[in-house]
Amino acid sequence: MASWVAALGLFCAAPTAHANGRYPKADQLVIAREHPEVLTVRATFGLLVSRDSGRNWDWICERAIGYSGVQDPTIGLMTGGTIIASLSEGIARSTDQGCSWGFSEATLSDSPVIDLTVRREAPNQALALVWDPQNVGYSSRFLASDDNGRSFVPYGNPIDPSVLVVTLDVAPSNPSRVYASGTRSVDGVRSGLLFRSDDDGEHWTEYAVPFDPKLEQGVYIAAVDPSDANTVYLRTSSATVSRLLVSHDGGKQVEVAYAGSLLAFALSPDGKQLYFGGEDGLYSGLARDLDFEPRSRLRLLCLAATEDTVYACSDERSGFTVGSSSDGGFSFEPLLHLNTVRGPLACSKDECERDWPLVRAQLGIPTPGELDAGVDASAPDAGAAGSAGSSADPPSEPGPPASGATSSCGTGGFAAGGAPASGLGLALAMAAARFSLRRRLRARFRLPAR
Repeated sequence: MASWVAALGLFCAAPTAHANGRYPKADQLVIAREHPEVLTVRATFGLLVSRDSGRNWDWICERAIGYSGVQDPTIGLMTGGTIIASLSEGIARSTDQGCSWGFSEATLSDSPVIDLTVRREAPNQALALVWDPQNVGYSSRFLASDDNGRSFVPYGNPIDPSVLVVTLDVAPSNPSRVYASGTRSVDGVRSGLLFRSDDDGEHWTEYAVPFDPKLEQGVYIAAVDPSDANTVYLRTSSATVSRLLVSHDGGKQVEVAYAGSLLAFALSPDGKQLYFGGEDGLYSGLARDLDFEPRSRLRLLCLAATEDTVYACSDERSGFTVGSSSDGGFSFEPLLHLNTVRGPLACSKDECERDWPLVRAQLGIPTPGELDAGVDASAPDAGAAGSAGSSADPPSEPGPPASGATSSCGTGGFAAGGAPASGLGLALAMAAARFSLRRRLRARFRLPAR
């Protein structure tokens, strides 16, 4: 396969450098607390935004946000519709709901921003996790913003540099309580760790968590209970069986609540109901008794919850890319099919117009000429069905051509029913050639697609 991809690189010159060639999918959804009708979705080809509760979706290209290559930035929503995103290049920031972008002021020294979190009870404040390259591995440090993301300054003290810190979160009910998670390797054996600070990161207490170094690659913070700072949820990542972990005493004791496929997690706004799942479907139950039931066989890539709605990212094989449920996850109404994206967000159209033809082909969106010829863009299998790939931790890359599919230097589109079309060669070549720093970090250390 490698030699074939290399040969494609010699004969196929990619005309658009900002389409990364991955199977299109969505794997993070965030909801504006001030305006719940505003939804922002991270996709493998940029961001998708809806300002009418999911009825219409517009696209923001990677170029407009400020990055290129293969990255999966963590998205945060701040006061007044400000969006921030963690990038290898810095912390991208838009103060006008995605129309224009810049970078937050921060001393990064070319170090990547790995994770960020917005304080729920003070959405003008945020924390960020930065990795600084060392002779061997990376050390971590934290930054904080209290001016709606305009600038980030040093926060607290770093955690032991022998630990690879991968996620952080803040307790909504206690602004000084901060959690972080990571792994430490000793003689080649990795252990999972949770860290707690009660004084804004000045001092950290380390706790071991259940972790199988032979099967599990990392441990990540899933959520902190909104009313109980001592209750924190974590998940492990594994190529086979992952585990949902919970502590009710700030990390001193951590128990296993569930084992299975675990790609998505959400907590109800009051902290009483848990939603989680992955390849095995959606599970839910009350947080107080940790007794879960299956609610849907939907393949999950992300989850989010409001007081009355559960949102899920899936793929078109399951019936939609983003859907909503008003009955606790038993049934979902499709909100987004990839081939119904309207196009570049009007206010960022000039920056994204050059990249749109390739992305449109990848999503299976008919051109005006095809619409005149009678192509049905509303049908979920018109171009995007099955194209969302098989998500894992980290995201998988395109595989070899499916039986009967052709491979040549094409548009990078995907045919009906999910079989790669003539653009698969271009997609593979571009995917092989455009590994960014963030993608390499995720592949090496199994960072989650949060």
